[in-house]
Amino acid sequence: MHKWGTLVGEHMRRNVGDTGPCGLRPWANIEDVNSRILGGKDTRLGAWPWMVSMQLVTHNGQRDLSQWHLVVGVREVQRAGASIPGPFAQERRAVHILLHEQYNSWNENNDIALVEMNEPVYCGYMVQTACLPRPSDAPVRDSEPCIIAGWGYKEENALQPAAILQEAEVKIISLETCNGTEWYHGFIHSSNLCAGYPEGKIDTCQGDSGGPLMCKDKNSDTFVVTGITSWGTGCGRVKRPGVYTSTGSFLEWIVSKIGGDPTLNTPPPIENSILKPRRGRLGRGVAPKSRTSFIRAKQDIPKGKWGPFLL
Repeated sequence: MHKWGTLVGEHMRRNVGDTGPCGLRPWANIEDVNSRILGGKDTRLGAWPWMVSMQLVTHNGQRDLSQWHLVVGVREVQRAGASIPGPFAQERRAVHILLHEQYNSWNENNDIALVEMNEPVYCGYMVQTACLPRPSDAPVRDSEPCIIAGWGYKEENALQPAAILQEAEVKIISLETCNGTEWYHGFIHSSNLCAGYPEGKIDTCQGDSGGPLMCKDKNSDTFVVTGITSWGTGCGRVKRPGVYTSTGSFLEWIVSKIGGDPTLNTPPPIENSILKPRRGRLGRGVAPKSRTSFIRAKQDIPKGKWGPFLL
């Protein structure tokens, strides 16, 4: 089983002795991202260096916490227990997963969790931390363009997920529209975001859950993990866009678990029923999208060891 997520670090200019600002993309080249995960467009090497592949290795159908493997620094993931691809790949194990205390599996409310890794990851050209919103940030606007990425299915009824990381551009859809009678009919919570297109076609799908909805900071070129892929009905269906957990709604919860001060989050400056929330293999109406996402600790926790698994 494959899930995925995002390494998210401080959205701030770091002090002397820290590891540097979040959101760095040394090898990034994001031209022509207006394509879709469904049907797919391969990302360029290093385009999103905070992506994490979460892989569950089972034995005789049994699952255990130590069987969750987190692979960072990769563009292509291999399956069936194959060796880690590429010279930049790093693999870690999950040693603790903390689900939000008020998570509701029926309606996917409070769809977020934390995961502790067994040891830190090391930043470089292919591994960087992403950014969270600041508490003072205004909500993303209706029709604002954002980026989604993941290794999920490229078609609603695909036989297997993508091996190469896919990316696409989507647009924010207001909660009022998304909750309309022809859309999700009131199933969207205030802590959700909707993103996609009224006509569908471009969307996340099964296996993409937990990954980032990334919108640009208004004062910089830095991408911010504004949302976490959560659920949806089918994949790319008309008036059934992807539904995301709003990270801005859970900053205090994250800090309460891992330490740190969300008020320090400052972006680096520019210098030069049938609608029940489900996203499964058979049209997102079978099971919720598998979920994962990732935030690095701020303070009081060894650097790189904690990564909120934003489920």
